[in-house]
Amino acid sequence: MKKLLVVLFALGLVFSFSAPLMATDVSVDGTFRVRGWIDSNSALMPDEATQSAYYDQRLRVKTVFKVADGLQVVARFDALDTIWGRADIARSDTTQSQDNLQFDMAYMQFTTAIGRIQAGWMSDGVWGTGFGDCEVFTGKITFLSKVDNVYLYLNTTKRGEGDRGNQFSDLDADGYVAAAWYNDGGINAGLLYKYWRDATNPAQLTTLNILIPYVKATFGDLYVEGEIIWIGGERENAAGAHMRDMEGLAAYFKVKMNLGPGYIGGLMAYAQGNDPADPTTIGGMAGSGCDWQPCLILFNDGTCPGQVGRIAGATTGSVMNNGYLYQVFGGMSMDKLSVKASLSHAVADEAQGYVDDVYGTEFDLEAAYKIFDNLTYSVGFGYLWAGDWYKGTNAANRIDDTYLLMNKLQVNF
Repeated sequence: MKKLLVVLFALGLVFSFSAPLMATDVSVDGTFRVRGWIDSNSALMPDEATQSAYYDQRLRVKTVFKVADGLQVVARFDALDTIWGRADIARSDTTQSQDNLQFDMAYMQFTTAIGRIQAGWMSDGVWGTGFGDCEVFTGKITFLSKVDNVYLYLNTTKRGEGDRGNQFSDLDADGYVAAAWYNDGGINAGLLYKYWRDATNPAQLTTLNILIPYVKATFGDLYVEGEIIWIGGERENAAGAHMRDMEGLAAYFKVKMNLGPGYIGGLMAYAQGNDPADPTTIGGMAGSGCDWQPCLILFNDGTCPGQVGRIAGATTGSVMNNGYLYQVFGGMSMDKLSVKASLSHAVADEAQGYVDDVYGTEFDLEAAYKIFDNLTYSVGFGYLWAGDWYKGTNAANRIDDTYLLMNKLQVNF
């Protein structure tokens, strides 16, 4: 027994000295931010004194483990993504502290002679321009190949799995994507096709066909980008009989002209709404995406204020899936300081029986200053002159305007 312990001790010493030589190369990057918010009357109620003021923070870390040339394992997590002072968040001294550590991604990636393959839990829902993007994380297998300036891409995703341990079969939600794009630096254009099948509810089967072309191009000081989202499909009952048509159309176009240290530009976005008078069709399937943030208040990412309006369902959230948005903007950069201002006007595509289709007009002003190369302090102010859409179905309802103040300190590492 003593000899065995000596051998094991010797092997441990050998391993401990040789381990650094065999260690996997590791690279780490991420962000840490602290933000402060003042949200005044996002409910748009008349004479409402409610004002929400709070701080939040988030640590995001991405780690790449290089196992061998062409072989990597990637992981990313968010930690302490919290609002300061929340009693249900302060759990460092309890057994629930893991609730504030969330892994977004963990996947392997390897390069072969014909292309790159990824498999694992990773980002999905991002394509083309920022318009229409709504990033989620899901199980996924991808393949990417490049020929000169042309990229070919395939993936399959698993959003829902109900087969295991269930008396029903085929209770899955799956997506299949084929895409191609061209990028020579000056012109970047592509087309994505996605087939989506959701059978997680035995009483209804939803199938969708999705087409998304986009273009981004630079011509000297002029930059333009645009994207179209088309969705068509149907919903069937458990017997396979047709129930409803599914449809959606969204479009976006932006132009920006650089003028020395400054720039000016404009954009237009559209998302088809759902017509409540048509019982045969579910419309509004295509939208602006929860990650597209044209304003500080309207169609924001949902972090703050999240939902605008309160009366009888006459609200707007983080996605524009029923309306038109028009915006003009301008800004400039001076050494470490950058400033941007914008004026936006939004109306509904389908009034849905409300007294008016005008969401309102919003003015936003934002500024960012680099304290260090990797540390930036940002401030923003937004004011929404609320439209009568938020009165709902009764013209006698009273509403009021809202404003938002934010500031953020973020370090990139």
